[in-house]
Amino acid sequence: MILFIECIIACAIFGIGIIGSVLANKMFWLQEYAPAVQEKFLSLYPEYKVTDKKESILGLIVKKITGCLVFVVALLFMVYISGARDFIHGFINCYIIWFVVNWFDVFILDMLILANWKKCRLPGTEYMDKEYRSNNRKSVVEGFFGMMIGLVVALAVGGLTEILF
Repeated sequence: MILFIECIIACAIFGIGIIGSVLANKMFWLQEYAPAVQEKFLSLYPEYKVTDKKESILGLIVKKITGCLVFVVALLFMVYISGARDFIHGFINCYIIWFVVNWFDVFILDMLILANWKKCRLPGTEYMDKEYRSNNRKSVVEGFFGMMIGLVVALAVGGLTEILF
């Protein structure tokens, strides 16, 4: 029951964080929008330049590693609260939480809210309904990639659970 509640709380916190950051600065998330949306936005606002691909990949890797470290600490705390005291329980509880939040991100945030809520759209592209919804395949593929990242995070949390508790 505690794990179920933790999943709900984690989804809520993650959702508020993502939606809040999109509403605060849509241009920060420019690379996440569908290519047609990015192209239209950049044609309207040429002052926003897409960074060099190598810089973008390096920046993405740094962001992912930093995010993973933050998630390891948060998830370690969560699996401890849910009663995990060894590697297996730490790993499984962590992966369950990661799994739920990952697919919440794909289906609820990406495919439902961000694809349909006009407040989350880039200026000048609010009318591009079809283009915003065209990112569904990319979201699902990224969801599977997220599951692989989740395995690494769950291994780290499981290991730390075994060592610390």
